[in-house]
Amino acid sequence: MTIGTTTALSIVQGALRRIQAYQAGENVQTPDATDCLDTLNDLLDSLSIDKEWTFGSNENVLAWTAGQTQYTVGNPICTLLGGVAFVGTVTSGSPTITGVTSIPTNLVAGASPAYQIGSGSILTDNLGYIPASTTVTAFNAGAQTVTMSANATASGVVSILYTVPGNFPIPRPLRITHGFTRFNNLDFTLDVYETQTQFTEILYKAQPGPWPTVAWYNNQFPYGLLNVYQAPGNNSTLHLFTDTILGNLTLNQVLVMPQGYSRALKLMLAREIWIEFIDASAVPTMLEKLAGEAREAIKALNAQPAAVGRYDSELSRGNRWDASWIFRGGY
Repeated sequence: MTIGTTTALSIVQGALRRIQAYQAGENVQTPDATDCLDTLNDLLDSLSIDKEWTFGSNENVLAWTAGQTQYTVGNPICTLLGGVAFVGTVTSGSPTITGVTSIPTNLVAGASPAYQIGSGSILTDNLGYIPASTTVTAFNAGAQTVTMSANATASGVVSILYTVPGNFPIPRPLRITHGFTRFNNLDFTLDVYETQTQFTEILYKAQPGPWPTVAWYNNQFPYGLLNVYQAPGNNSTLHLFTDTILGNLTLNQVLVMPQGYSRALKLMLAREIWIEFIDASAVPTMLEKLAGEAREAIKALNAQPAAVGRYDSELSRGNRWDASWIFRGGY
């Protein structure tokens, strides 16, 4: 199977063949496929925690808000915040949802597409009539309408879940790896490795500046909190780099992953579902061996080299230049 054409279903089929629950060419029954997909998403969710399993880095282009020193990061589904779905009628070929008698108070209207500056709430309906990544662009409580960034693909009454974007409406990152502020085509580094202790030691956190220079990311849930110093003096552009988040696949969704991931996921999923389909007491030694080899190959590929310490020449230069070593014996 060529790179870029692997689907979640093919991963499930490959895993089921490896435990001999299904044979080559045999169609996977829907209940089995659904259960295995659930296990696959759980596996991917756990692998996202492992730094050496994640590949690449996402560059998120955002914007500072002048004077603001704390930013919520994430775009969680409403149910994580105690909200519920709303009901409305969608019409095929139309971006307007009608008959919305109760528009949620935390529904956000913004620009399209999703995950960009000013994004609105992302909508998901129970019947699949609303295309993926569709956002809210406007709503009118008086007319009981919600306008979407895309047209519905079918008509009917649907139950709709929505997200509530934070200040930075990107998927909540587990790790922020780098960042910089771009101003007048010049890039100024944002140190994102500040710890909680280091950040709390800053005496006056509201110190104004042209842009923040250091940041501490508090990985809370459902929003992460990015705390910065100094307070930005303008709405300049922020480039924030975050690790890739894995998971939340559908059966026919194409997995865009580098070489080696397809085999590794099939073997690791086979190990996971062995206890569901075959035996809950032990996993075959060969399956453990192959899954371990595949995973270690991925981790070796993504391993980061050790950072090389760099110091100011005035701090690290030797003492032979001023001949003071004569009086100290070279120490």
